[in-house]
Amino acid sequence: MIRFRFILLMVAVVAVFLTGTVGYAYMLGLPLLDSFYFTVVTISTVGYGEIYPTTPESRLFTTILIIIGIGVLAVALETITEELARRSVAEVLGVKEPKRKQLENHYIICGYGRVGQIVARELERLGEKYVVIERSPQLAKSLSEKGIPVIEGSALEEEVLRRAGIEKAKGLITVLGKDSDNVFITITAKTLNPNLYVVARVSDENVIDKVYKVGADRVISPELEGGKMLARALTHPHIVEMIESLTLARDIEVAYFHVGEEYAMAGKKLVEAELEKKSGAKIMAICRQGNVEVRPRPETVIDKGCVVLAIGNRDQIRRLEKLLTEKREEG
Repeated sequence: MIRFRFILLMVAVVAVFLTGTVGYAYMLGLPLLDSFYFTVVTISTVGYGEIYPTTPESRLFTTILIIIGIGVLAVALETITEELARRSVAEVLGVKEPKRKQLENHYIICGYGRVGQIVARELERLGEKYVVIERSPQLAKSLSEKGIPVIEGSALEEEVLRRAGIEKAKGLITVLGKDSDNVFITITAKTLNPNLYVVARVSDENVIDKVYKVGADRVISPELEGGKMLARALTHPHIVEMIESLTLARDIEVAYFHVGEEYAMAGKKLVEAELEKKSGAKIMAICRQGNVEVRPRPETVIDKGCVVLAIGNRDQIRRLEKLLTEKREEG
């Protein structure tokens, strides 16, 4: 956002000086160099006096030029000062932002509260690249000292999201305290990168449908999901224990993959693809258009647009991902 403002203001400054130069050249019949000099003297309010004969029109033009010129220069100076101050604070606090070239095919975590910390730990465990956006300078410094990649700033600003490499990110999760902030970040993220997979946290379950409508791919209400899990733990404790043993075990991962039209596996049968044989992972289900086929048969077709749910260790899941996301050869 700051970079956009800076570019916009530089354009405005150039426009003001260009307008002044052309205006004085036209109204007073001055050479362009003298017109530019007169423009600089006018906007800077140095006031060398009327060094050229003036007209009522030129005086009105000068008045307007002074008002607009001083305003534009003041805002430009404020923007430059703000950016320099931000960088100085970051240097003083010791916040080292990751380089842009390192931010590719990664995840973005907006907010490092209780939920954000859990998300970061899980991504760390899974060996995924991620970066945290945190607006608190003190917390950002603490994360940087711990070696956690962090961007100091507000995720509500486009410039901050760009610094986090949103254009090349794999996914984004926003877990700020206010539902309105998470909705705004979802809209902004999808605008900057329409292909980004966005997960949003909400506290009010009545907002869930609305967040889906603005572009979120998955909406989670920790309170609602936690309540459901507590109910399952009470009524079906053995099932919950089994799920936890699968999802929390260090060597076992549950993953799902969306099969795009451009992937080579789209349209093939499971028996032809030999996904389990080549990867070692187990295909648990295939979901298509709201229907779920649990433990699919070998003759099941991997349709374009379907979602494949699988379980296995980290290496098996990565091999499966490579197989499922291999692009179709052109021609």
